[in-house]
Amino acid sequence: MLTKKLFLSSIIFFILLSLPIINSVGAYSITWTQTYEIGRSQAAYSVIETSDGGYAIAGQYGIIQDFCLLKTDEQGNMQWMRTFGGEETDRAISLVETSDGGYALAGRTESFGAGSADFWLVKTNEQGVPEFPSWTILPLLLMVTLFVIYFKKKMFYQHP
Repeated sequence: MLTKKLFLSSIIFFILLSLPIINSVGAYSITWTQTYEIGRSQAAYSVIETSDGGYAIAGQYGIIQDFCLLKTDEQGNMQWMRTFGGEETDRAISLVETSDGGYALAGRTESFGAGSADFWLVKTNEQGVPEFPSWTILPLLLMVTLFVIYFKKKMFYQHP
């Protein structure tokens, strides 16, 4: 009789200890989901939580498959989307938020470089607009300056 009481007490004790575990199994639920139909073909390869509480998603977009950077708010609502690429396949595989609040996307490109699956790194500001390295701006400014000087001389030069 004592063994039967001990056995029943053990089962009741086991059930009482198991209740928190059983209850926690159903506690995990999806907070929200979101889909982004932004074209005929897209895929996400990387997602990060941003410093403003939203999310940034990197992947590919379109039939040609350009780099894609998509920014959402904390509820997953799309705030903006940017694409980068050329005539061939370009795919953003990885994404980080930079210390200045912008983004750096890394992936592969067939549009630029040697043309056969090269690495590609794109740095953007916080709105997803690409930031050009300073060495690309200097030659552009020089060319514009020379162009302006040339046409100024041509327009204002008086023939004797």
